[in-house]
Amino acid sequence: MHLRTMPPAGKVALAYSGGLDSTLCIRLLQEYYEAKEVILVLVDIGQGEADLAAAARTVESLDARLVTVDARNEFTNEWVARAIAANGRYGDYPLSSSMTRQLIASKVAAIAVQEGCDAVAEGSTGKGNDQFRFHNTFTYLAPGLRVLAPIRDFNLSRADERRLAQSYRLPFHQGISDDKTSWGRALGSGEIDDLGLQVPSNEFLWWVPPEQASDHPSTHQVEFLEGIPVRMDWAQGLESIIASLNETGGGNGIGRVDVIEDGIMGLKSREVYEAPAATILLDLHGDLERLCLTKEELRFKQMVDSRWSDLVYHGGWFHPLRLDLDAFVAQSQKVVSGTIVFQVYKGNVAILERRSPLGLFDPAVRSLEHDSFDQSEMKGAVEAHAFEYAMLRDRNRRRASQRPRTSRSS
Repeated sequence: MHLRTMPPAGKVALAYSGGLDSTLCIRLLQEYYEAKEVILVLVDIGQGEADLAAAARTVESLDARLVTVDARNEFTNEWVARAIAANGRYGDYPLSSSMTRQLIASKVAAIAVQEGCDAVAEGSTGKGNDQFRFHNTFTYLAPGLRVLAPIRDFNLSRADERRLAQSYRLPFHQGISDDKTSWGRALGSGEIDDLGLQVPSNEFLWWVPPEQASDHPSTHQVEFLEGIPVRMDWAQGLESIIASLNETGGGNGIGRVDVIEDGIMGLKSREVYEAPAATILLDLHGDLERLCLTKEELRFKQMVDSRWSDLVYHGGWFHPLRLDLDAFVAQSQKVVSGTIVFQVYKGNVAILERRSPLGLFDPAVRSLEHDSFDQSEMKGAVEAHAFEYAMLRDRNRRRASQRPRTSRSS
């Protein structure tokens, strides 16, 4: 493998996670881009103290400065909260990594500008989605700085990366890679090329197979205020609720997602995620919306939510359309308040009770047991509603009468 020398990079801010890609980027920047200084930006988005400490240890012997940014509160209360309000899913995938890449890039860009860097860098490959998310954000928030992606630019396979890491004596994880946030975790993204391979259960952090889950159902309740979860049982605040549901939901066999995903470039990949809290909260939030929003609001919001999720997945967090969509979502959530009682058991989430002071369900009006209004008055409304069908019937008759008759030859 022969790597060519790139134009000198000067001072570089690198998005660093402690994984193989970003760790190898340090040495590539130093050796082949002749970087005079590499600033490693490690963004805490809920990976946990153990993962952060391991990332710091990995670079102790390397000539690079480590800067850690605590973005947990921003990620939870800005990014995740907006995702819940917009029912943020791309297909079956609760948006997580697609958001964090753009959040991380924003922190790298801010430090690069503050430190007077010549370039920003990240460890994406040329086959995945993250290169778009990083590049969009860097372009928007770090104008004029070079954007470097050594793994992609040197066309390195994962096997190439491992060989180079070994030659540099860099430590790296030998098994399936992961991307952990407080909102969800991706396992082996882009690495699982066997559609029949079953990811071993011991590779999951929260999720356990339903057959190994508790034999006793667990009942809980979550309170929402204007679309955002604010309390669950004894836990208060969104961060605590998510942590609790990851353990409770995962321990009851909930949150494993195994999908064929259409990436930004249209390439299909098999993606495996675990997201117990996201799975449960998005289900509960959607149910509460169906109680509190009108039929027309729900229909329109489905389109808004789909466009919001698609935009964020494709690297458009900082696009003005996302702000426009957020404005509609925020307005709709002003009446989405209430409490959902639910049960988790063997991979299933069952809603037991819904309560909302702003709900639109009125049993006194809808129930057949109540004499709430004179039903005979509906006859005129029904006949008017059917008028279009009378017109369609008549048109079909006219069309049938105008069809030319075909003659049969004797």
